[in-house]
Amino acid sequence: MNWLIVYTPKNEEDCSELRGFFKRNKISVKTALLEKDADFLPSGTASKLKLYSHCAILADKVPGKNEAFAWGLALGLGLDVYAVKSEWTAQAKKCGALKDFESFDRLLAFLENNISALDLECKKKSAWKKLFDSGNPFTGDALSVHVKKDNRDIVQTYIDAGMSLNERDAEGVPMLNIAIRAEQVEEVKWMLGQNVDLDAVSKDRGYSALMDCVWKKNLELAKILVEKGVNLDFVSSDNQSALTLAVGEGNAEMVKILSDAGASPDKFDALGMSAWTYAKLFKRQDLLSLMEKNHHGQ
Repeated sequence: MNWLIVYTPKNEEDCSELRGFFKRNKISVKTALLEKDADFLPSGTASKLKLYSHCAILADKVPGKNEAFAWGLALGLGLDVYAVKSEWTAQAKKCGALKDFESFDRLLAFLENNISALDLECKKKSAWKKLFDSGNPFTGDALSVHVKKDNRDIVQTYIDAGMSLNERDAEGVPMLNIAIRAEQVEEVKWMLGQNVDLDAVSKDRGYSALMDCVWKKNLELAKILVEKGVNLDFVSSDNQSALTLAVGEGNAEMVKILSDAGASPDKFDALGMSAWTYAKLFKRQDLLSLMEKNHHGQ
């Protein structure tokens, strides 16, 4: 947020208190002393006001012609304007996002109680504009493109604009699965530090993120998910577990990772087979040895 406080000499004490509040909250703030109407001549006002996201007006009188023009312009540009109630604010509220208060104390109390929410909303608006200006639509498909490419700055912009990392693309694939399928290790690590669902299931394959690691034969990503506490025994729509997939692929290293973490080899799939029985069928004694400590079936 970038705040502008406009004040008159009679409101200097209030300005100082408000400026101190913003400084304590590490919010950028500038002040402008309004001594005469000519201070807000139309020339150059627009370019100056565009530097700010919010404005507080601390004045004890109805603004003059040029001042009224400036504040009408501020509201038109989309600035959030805050002021103490006056004859002018009742009319100005019809022109844009202006909030007025019975007194300076109430204005300050509102800001003290809502500054975090205002900051979040400001970041959201700024992120929306950034996406719009760069031609990025606010859709899961658009986000997935940047997740695949590990375009971290743009992905963060989507989050700032209000999109969740648990969003899905048009085929119903969660962003975490998309990053795993693209084998973007650093992107996955970063996503796991955010509020992302480890066990979301893709609608195209019915796979969890861990199952996608097995499908891609990516041991590094599988280890990362295991360390994060992923559900080892999730079963897909055909009742297959990640361990069953690993056995089916004959991937001993992946079987070891999952078995060492405690994955059960006794989950039966739609054919009535389990990781254990598949390993027996394939005569893979090495895989049976890896799974033996977790085997409690036939």
